[in-house]
Amino acid sequence: MANNEISAIRDLIKVLNDGVNFYTDAKLELKGSGYETLFQEMIDVRQNALVRLQPLLYAREGDVEDGQTIEGSLRKAYTELLAKIKSSKSKTYIVQLEELEDRTLAFVKKAQQEVVSVDFTIAVNYILISMQECHHRMRSIKRNVA
Repeated sequence: MANNEISAIRDLIKVLNDGVNFYTDAKLELKGSGYETLFQEMIDVRQNALVRLQPLLYAREGDVEDGQTIEGSLRKAYTELLAKIKSSKSKTYIVQLEELEDRTLAFVKKAQQEVVSVDFTIAVNYILISMQECHHRMRSIKRNVA
């Protein structure tokens, strides 16, 4: 059971890292679009989640997780390619970032089901609340640009 817990936490951390990197790239690519503050807030929420999880993982395993998911890396590359050929770079990024939010929520909920220790449970429950807010914000932005 504990092995599933650690695996779920590592996967969640990887998805959070995907988000930090994807929002950072979007912030640079869409400079001057008016989304920079929003993207920075999304980065900050993910970094705060990482600050909660990494010390717990380190205490348990003796190391931290600094990787990313393959899917996250592929989605970022796909978005960059689409942005080059589509007429609306902003819309392309917003749609893909909202999908990232869906994926992040799924990983948080999976971790929530797998964690058994009190420290990870508290951290994941807190992270779920902040990730739901991020998801709602991006879904709203997506509706406005669609």
